[in-house]
Amino acid sequence: MAFFTSDEVEALSSQPIRVALLVELNFDDETMGVWNGFDELTVNGVEYKPLFGAGRVDGLSFENATRSDKVTVSLSGVTDTAIGLALEDAGEVQDRLMRIYLQFFDDEWQPVAAAPCVFFGFMQPPEITETEIEFDGDSQKVRTIEVAAENVFFNRTKPVGGRFTDRDQQIRHPGDKFFQFVAPVVFKTFTYPDY
Repeated sequence: MAFFTSDEVEALSSQPIRVALLVELNFDDETMGVWNGFDELTVNGVEYKPLFGAGRVDGLSFENATRSDKVTVSLSGVTDTAIGLALEDAGEVQDRLMRIYLQFFDDEWQPVAAAPCVFFGFMQPPEITETEIEFDGDSQKVRTIEVAAENVFFNRTKPVGGRFTDRDQQIRHPGDKFFQFVAPVVFKTFTYPDY
């Protein structure tokens, strides 16, 4: 099975092609798409909002390995209002899915072929950084929101049922007292049968 259809190969080889990364963020209450372009874009039913060149994707690599890679998506030049909203809704981000697609476009920025997913992972809470820059003799602060995403291998060392601690069990099932008794008996020796 070919990656592109024959029509797509013909379209890709007959004209100049543009490429962009599309980032799809699956929050608790909505799915949001962003890209570094200048116009709104709809691909596969998802609306991608433009970031006007202020977005950045770091850590994206194309290695065939079974290790946990982290990709960071950041947006620079953010206002105080946007920072407040991002921090207020941090719970909607934790362990939610992020997908990054590689989209091919023609000269008029129309999608040419289906966008392959080049990364998918689970988002971590946003981080805010502030850097100071010099511009025309003035010192200005630039705020950046970063959302890191770990690929599917990031949680492989965690046991399937959780950490098997009382704290973990209380988060999953408040009031359950079973794991209160695990810690005292971890290194205890039991003789069976006891004569």
